[in-house]
Amino acid sequence: MKDNAPDVEKRYQDFIKDVVATDKVWGLTHQDTWATSSSYEFEDVEVILFWSQEKSAEACAEDDWSSYKAESISLVEFLENWCVGMYGDNLLLGANWTSNLVGTEKEPLEVALDVLEELKEKGKTLEFTQYDSQEEFEEQVNEALEGEGEE
Repeated sequence: MKDNAPDVEKRYQDFIKDVVATDKVWGLTHQDTWATSSSYEFEDVEVILFWSQEKSAEACAEDDWSSYKAESISLVEFLENWCVGMYGDNLLLGANWTSNLVGTEKEPLEVALDVLEELKEKGKTLEFTQYDSQEEFEEQVNEALEGEGEE
């Protein structure tokens, strides 16, 4: 669903700032299934939803998701496993959607780059488990995105 573009962008920017501040990302889960929605922008594309605050995720646990519970993942896990994996699976990321399912749809690696930029601005460095450093992760993400444009 489309919404007032400035509000959607502000919620996305708040997501980036909040997850960097807390080192946590929230999703809604039920029996190992994460809350998803169909893309409004692309046919046959799923969007996995994430929130920067537990209460925001819980506010969306209604209707089809009434049995879902808010679950947190570390920011490192979100970047290394979720953003990279979602990119590989051609999924989009929905950040801080409202309970009316209004929000932005982003390429997961673009979200990862926005998080990395905010980390730099805040002077924070994460300890990655699958990459030697934050810089290596950023290089790999940039290479993947550059390779995408060459296809």
